[in-house]
Amino acid sequence: MSNVIPLRNTGGFTRMENNLMEALATVDLPARELRVVMAIARQTIGYQVETKRLSADDLGKYTNMRRDVTSKAISHLLERRIIFRVGGSRGDIGISPVSEWLFYEDKKDRLSETKTSHSAQIVSLGNQSSETKTATCLLYTKKEPLVTVPTEQITAPQGAEPAQSETDEAKATVVSFNGEDFEVDTTLITKWAQAYAPIDVEAEIKRAAAWASGSKPKKDWRRFLVNWLGREFKRNPNGASEAGVPVDKIIDLYHKVCPSLPVVTVAGDRVLRSMIAERWNESPDHQSGQGFWLGFFQKANNRNQVFFRGQNVQPRLEALVSRAVFREIAEAAQ
Repeated sequence: MSNVIPLRNTGGFTRMENNLMEALATVDLPARELRVVMAIARQTIGYQVETKRLSADDLGKYTNMRRDVTSKAISHLLERRIIFRVGGSRGDIGISPVSEWLFYEDKKDRLSETKTSHSAQIVSLGNQSSETKTATCLLYTKKEPLVTVPTEQITAPQGAEPAQSETDEAKATVVSFNGEDFEVDTTLITKWAQAYAPIDVEAEIKRAAAWASGSKPKKDWRRFLVNWLGREFKRNPNGASEAGVPVDKIIDLYHKVCPSLPVVTVAGDRVLRSMIAERWNESPDHQSGQGFWLGFFQKANNRNQVFFRGQNVQPRLEALVSRAVFREIAEAAQ
């Protein structure tokens, strides 16, 4: 009997690109992770969408695996860039382009593929899936606090990056609080800005510091900030409203007054437009037509650099309308 079924006689099918099928045959994936990939493919490619919101519970039902085991498989697939997430750890999920997959991994940093490994066991197809003691999830373990997925694992991958040493990774995750302000590594701020766009991450960190100054000390300030940003993103996933804000006119005025500064190449950038709308709505003085903004850009045009996201950079519109830089320039003498 032939296993080739004419498409016109089927009740439905999932069309997958040849390079994706070939990659799945080539990459060394444990059985459980392969099942998760196929379930994601069925729910995204099968419905002709790039991403879809799929929780660990959802994928557990599709694959007949427990939530903790499914979560561990998802985490491993994110690390190898085989799948990606958009908008946070509970955001939509999809399959990455094959060119971004990491086909090989450093065995020193991974669990060995032994009989007791997390992915070498057989799953029962009964009503209740039986898992081994070693099949526990790094993200949902009860023995350790909830681990926050790094930003590079929850956003659409931008291409392979050089691996960091353990020392570099430790420095990049440092968050400290002196009772008044947070000190956050610039690399971490950049990653958060990408993950929680169009939220103004630096402004939210300032707000979080004001709140934290009057609260009890936290054991994990990094986790506190991630939760804070996640709540703010959930409340305002599209950023500040542009209703009544002449965003395009402000961008045009910037180009006219500051011809030597970098040009805004993507006028539809949600992050930039949201930040302009926030500055516009902060005060009635900011809404006095082009008068205020003309003076602001004239002051900005005299700057050689501004302090943005933890470092001195050449002034550009995104940096100029960030809360701290905006206020410093607006309040400066002409």
